[in-house]
Amino acid sequence: MLSLRRLGLTATLLIMPLAATAHHGVSGQFDTSQTIEVSGLITRISLVNPHAYVYFDVTDEAGDVVNMRCELTSGSLLKRSGWTEEMFEIGSEITISGSPDRDDPTTCLINQITFANGVTADRDSTFGDDGSINVAERQITRDDGTPNIAGTWAMENAQDRSGPRPTATLTEAGMAAVADASPDQNPRFNCEITNLAMDWVFNGMVNEIAQSDTEITLTYGFMDLARTIHLDGSEMPADFTPSRAGYSTGVWDGDTLVVTTTGFDEGWIMAPLGGRAGLVVDDENGGTEDAERPARPEPPEGGRRGPEPAKNSTELTVVERFSLNEDGTVLIREYAFTDPLYLEEPFEGADEVALTADAYEPYACDDLTNERTE
Repeated sequence: MLSLRRLGLTATLLIMPLAATAHHGVSGQFDTSQTIEVSGLITRISLVNPHAYVYFDVTDEAGDVVNMRCELTSGSLLKRSGWTEEMFEIGSEITISGSPDRDDPTTCLINQITFANGVTADRDSTFGDDGSINVAERQITRDDGTPNIAGTWAMENAQDRSGPRPTATLTEAGMAAVADASPDQNPRFNCEITNLAMDWVFNGMVNEIAQSDTEITLTYGFMDLARTIHLDGSEMPADFTPSRAGYSTGVWDGDTLVVTTTGFDEGWIMAPLGGRAGLVVDDENGGTEDAERPARPEPPEGGRRGPEPAKNSTELTVVERFSLNEDGTVLIREYAFTDPLYLEEPFEGADEVALTADAYEPYACDDLTNERTE
């Protein structure tokens, strides 16, 4: 198996905070305690979801060409931030600073990238327009007197996870349900929905809301989850098929939309984080063996580790309260998950999304995480 030494990469050891924002827990797949710097010629760019990748050729110390690829954040978030495929001119040189993959020496996580024109950007850099909208053009109240929440919305500062995270307190049944939890069960690894709370703000995707007198439709920018909130008093049909979206009914309590959702299938409140399971690597004798991920490292002093896994049962009920700020440009949501089978107490949280001029774009998930060198 290729090694960093064989590739002739420049590796500089640094003590760095563990990244905690990527959807599969980058400290599992990538060794974030190390930094490598590598230069090469671009061969391909894939601005896909859930991760974008840039492919490039590196010439090692022996003069051999090694095909490498390094991971950015999601393609949708990059496009929203002004990144384009044209920035990655095929054949042009790039220099990447990032974290090496724990198993695959030809893969890395990009922290900073320098293009041939001298422009240096990190994975969260924004190019061009900031997505702001002219407040004067916004109709805050609909003709029927209800708040106008229609439009496109996205979480601002999506990479800022400095605030408190909600936590789940599990019953014995809830603990038993996650006893065998492993990263390969994370729905996001399979381009699937996690839950209607977390996916609303995940990675700063642009969500779309359509509103009428009788129903409100929420289309998530992450994994294309679509929800219909029934405002006409209709009840969940007897033959309703349980799902990740469930069945939602809503009422206006003054200027607050109160949404109650039931009809869930069993799923994840907090999906297990970490690296992939079942990877195959070269052994010392030239054969192959199953690769085991190291245990999730403890966070640095003063830091935080990711949430522990938690599932919901089919008895889950979610209550959300949506309201607008004074000028109608921020949509505030409070939510509470109640599950008498798996949760000792309600799982509660809140978030905010801002009105944006950016258009909704289908997520079109194409997970390339397992496209790795054995």
